[in-house]
Amino acid sequence: MKLTNSTSQKNLLFLHIFGFASILHIILNIIFSFNAAVFAPISGLVIYITLLFIKARLSEHLLRSLLLYAMNIYLFILNIESLSAVTLVYFAVPLLVAALSDELRAISVLSAATVLEVIVLIFFFGQLERTPSFQYNHLSILTFLLIIMLLTFFHTFYFSRLWQQMQERNKSMEEALISREGYLQLFFETAKDAMAVFDTDNRVIAINPAFEKLYGWSAEESYGKKIKPYPQEKEELADLQALELLKGKSFNLLDTVDMKKDGTKFHTQITLSPIFDKKGNVIATSVISRDITYQKESEQLILQSEKLKLAGEIAAGVAHEIRNPMTVISGFVQLMQQDHNHPYKQYTELIHSELERIDLIISEFLVLAKPQAPSIKQFSLRKLIDNITLLFSSEFNLKGIVYTEVWSDEPDYILNGEQHSLKQVFINLFKNAVESIDRTGKVHLTVSLTDEKVSIRITDNGSGMPPENLKRIYEPFYTTKENGTGLGLLISQKIIQDHGGALNITSESGKGTSAEVVLPKK
Repeated sequence: MKLTNSTSQKNLLFLHIFGFASILHIILNIIFSFNAAVFAPISGLVIYITLLFIKARLSEHLLRSLLLYAMNIYLFILNIESLSAVTLVYFAVPLLVAALSDELRAISVLSAATVLEVIVLIFFFGQLERTPSFQYNHLSILTFLLIIMLLTFFHTFYFSRLWQQMQERNKSMEEALISREGYLQLFFETAKDAMAVFDTDNRVIAINPAFEKLYGWSAEESYGKKIKPYPQEKEELADLQALELLKGKSFNLLDTVDMKKDGTKFHTQITLSPIFDKKGNVIATSVISRDITYQKESEQLILQSEKLKLAGEIAAGVAHEIRNPMTVISGFVQLMQQDHNHPYKQYTELIHSELERIDLIISEFLVLAKPQAPSIKQFSLRKLIDNITLLFSSEFNLKGIVYTEVWSDEPDYILNGEQHSLKQVFINLFKNAVESIDRTGKVHLTVSLTDEKVSIRITDNGSGMPPENLKRIYEPFYTTKENGTGLGLLISQKIIQDHGGALNITSESGKGTSAEVVLPKK
């Protein structure tokens, strides 16, 4: 029930009781001849009828005020006409009505008026000096008690149910609020995305378990402190975003790189939002983040697969057409070289070396074409590595390179795969390591077992690569070598992927390169 309906019902109840009291007073005057008050009940009845007819035009507050003041005037006239001071107790009725209506202002005004009226009645009208009969006093007291009982009974009858409904509604709203807060807390605690709330000074207010798991900061060590879940190079950008958040701006689904407590960087997608109070002021900020490292890796794999597919389609289309004219050219060049007296021997030798280089490029290029069914056999990884290191031993000695190797778990591993293809991969990786070292240096090989997969890591302390070059190492025909084809690592990656493994290259300019081949164990 609305508050206005409650007020209207209260006013109507008090108005009807006022009218009933006036009518009862008239009836008592007819029954008992000793009742001297005549003008008071008639004026009360007139006021009651008047307010009843004009109440629709009045506001509830004005109607209640007029009713309270009318009661007081009625009682003042009644006491002037009465025979005894006992009728002074009737002044409590409008005060009680004002109290039941929660009208503090009306109580104050009526209290002051009542005190003034009682003084006037005592000192100017000699109210205390009157000596009525016992019947008059008894009737006055009984009538007063009847009016009080009617007033309190009907007020309780009308509004006890309303009060109960209001209590039930408050209880329901309180339960709903508790339930909503519980649901929100449950959502916050069980959400898979990492969530954190910061105050306006970027101190942690709350973090959920997903945030603890993803970033490594526990709730206990974070509350009330400033944490930096981002790399040092992104600190300036983070500060600018924090300022924008305090101005009310949001940032939705930003792809960025965050950092865990231990310094590990990872790809993440974040949403930054300000939290407002009822007045629209920013009182806190929230961060929702999701680890998208796997998604980024998948996108990279898809991109590499597309590159391989494109290179394979090109290889299948042009390799045959190139080799046909090359065979003719190579044949004539060999005939010319057999003539020791021809004047262009240096040119034919150059042509022949370039033809061999073109043939090498085509041979590597053809590996990218649609693969044939590989000849999978078991082979010894130790024997394969020994053959390759033996192949490079002279080059190691020539350039003063120190080669070392460590087999962490077992002395050898038996793998399933195409041995010759994998041998080509390791030759490419050793070749890259040797060529990156100018004079003296180190090449180190580590073989270990991780999650039922064999990891073969080749590390050198050569020139390394800057980040912009590292990003392009798998692009077809991209090379920084003078005589490179730009296909070695691309082909190596394809071979490893065909064996269900992975090729990971890390490098830092001036510090060297590490190439890791991960292959499934037999």
